[in-house]
Amino acid sequence: MYKRWMTFFLILIFMPIHLSIAEKIMRENSLTLSILFTLIELALFLYVGKKYDLFHIRKICLKDILKCFLSYALLFLFYIMVNFLGPTQSETTQTVQSLSLSWSVLFVDLCVLAPVTEEIFMRGMLQGIVFKNTYFGLFATSLLFAYLHGPYTIPSFITYLGMGFAFGIRYKTSDNLWNSILLHVLNNLVAFCFLYMR
Repeated sequence: MYKRWMTFFLILIFMPIHLSIAEKIMRENSLTLSILFTLIELALFLYVGKKYDLFHIRKICLKDILKCFLSYALLFLFYIMVNFLGPTQSETTQTVQSLSLSWSVLFVDLCVLAPVTEEIFMRGMLQGIVFKNTYFGLFATSLLFAYLHGPYTIPSFITYLGMGFAFGIRYKTSDNLWNSILLHVLNNLVAFCFLYMR
């Protein structure tokens, strides 16, 4: 019970600070600040998580990796269906596309740092500890995940909601944070390739 309330308290403090700094970074269009902020968040999450054993991180096996690829295939089909409804870009995507920095720096930020910190926060701390990895927690964190990505339209909100739900299901069914991190990294890696390698 102590862990749960301590985590909830940390999130109440963290959320307004995170949102105000993220908004400032987007306004300044600075990837350097984004990477620095992400690294600080990651260090904080890992320190607090390790000290208080807030989330489960265990080794993953081949079966987990195969499930990750199957989950991504289903998520990709979901993206295709949602694209028929209208544009699915978000404020986050627009900001990232407007940055004129090297693809290697963007790769590290989008495909490594962002997925790891988002999964530690959303699935490890929120869904896992605050909501005890329940279905209510799965839906609540999926909604929050969609909202925090700044969707412009209903189809973009549905897209991010589907992403949050897919990442949350991987965590809920395995109770291992590496599974949702791996799926999130794969998702962002494919998106990165579509955006920057064409």
